[in-house]
Amino acid sequence: MENIAQTFHIGDVVDVIKAKATFRRNDDTSFMPDVTSPLVLTMSENISEMCLHSEHDCAEFHQLLRLPTRPPGDYLTLSDVHANGQALRGKHVNLLVAVHSVGALRQITTKQEGKLLDSREVEVMDQSPTCLYIQMWDAEMGYRADSWKPRETVLFIADVKLNWNDFKKCMTGTVTARTIITENPDIADAEDLREHARTAPTVPSAILDQLAINFPEPSAINSVMSCQSVWSRATNAESAESFTALVFAAVTELDLDGQMSHTLSKCQHCQQTVDDTVGLCMNSECLVSSGVERPLSQRAYDLRVTLADHTGSLPGCRLTSPAAAQALNCSPEDFDCLSLDAKTTLKWKLLLRRCAARLVVLPATRDRNSPLISVLALDKVALPDYAARTPMY
Repeated sequence: MENIAQTFHIGDVVDVIKAKATFRRNDDTSFMPDVTSPLVLTMSENISEMCLHSEHDCAEFHQLLRLPTRPPGDYLTLSDVHANGQALRGKHVNLLVAVHSVGALRQITTKQEGKLLDSREVEVMDQSPTCLYIQMWDAEMGYRADSWKPRETVLFIADVKLNWNDFKKCMTGTVTARTIITENPDIADAEDLREHARTAPTVPSAILDQLAINFPEPSAINSVMSCQSVWSRATNAESAESFTALVFAAVTELDLDGQMSHTLSKCQHCQQTVDDTVGLCMNSECLVSSGVERPLSQRAYDLRVTLADHTGSLPGCRLTSPAAAQALNCSPEDFDCLSLDAKTTLKWKLLLRRCAARLVVLPATRDRNSPLISVLALDKVALPDYAARTPMY
């Protein structure tokens, strides 16, 4: 078996000679991939033979490598994985993902047998706001990952095993003997995901801004929470999945007339900050930097506010466009033209006022100690409504 593993590799076209064909048994699939054929080939050491196919029709077989072994729509999103982590621990699931980053190939010695194993960690993404780390212990797949291109290669991963990682404090995946990885699968969803991966923001703050911009209707956020409840869930949650909340609180910090700049230019492609001195997006992963897209930028608010109620406070909440423009009734371009006195007057129209704040929250993770909170809408409310809807705890 070791000789076969060293001689043949994924993608090789082979001739299998004098193998015994039998129907597959479904009573134990723990160590066997689930494939589309009802048959299994069994090779005998002294009778059967496997050799490389020597004809010139190999290209026809290579097309099969892009066909997933599961139906095209039979997969979970990463949002499903993180949102249902408790129920999915130890389960095998299917994923359609794009490669976000590929870690270095490492050799790890097992404690019991002292055996050297090849290990590689790959971070994958889809249209969800959070990524997933997948650990590969298979040497063949580890070496194949060298050819995977971040934000370009799409993978259909059948039967990846999910578990909770105490060190990373998030759900992670593991490639097992059951797992089959189809590179750049020939399905429509894969092409849509590739287009998304090419332009999707990857920095947490940019991801949060993208969530805020694309949120369908902030008025649909009606889950009322206190400031303390939001902060507790954002800092102690097992899941890194974003959540929304409606908070009734006062704006206790809002610096509109200080020395810091409160507007900036953003790239319309990746939502990263544009250097106004050169007028170009400096994000190396953006399509503008690679010359694929032409530079396009727009002015936007970049404010930080603190919301507080009787239970606690939410410091450093991001109040960006268009929520800031609506709350202040002033566009970023008009704000840039205001005098210092006018900015002070504008500040006191919102500071210490009771408001209904609709929030989207990215919880803290191992790599990011503090949660990120974005204000999608900030509306002043009357005292009777504020008192009636503010939760006790």
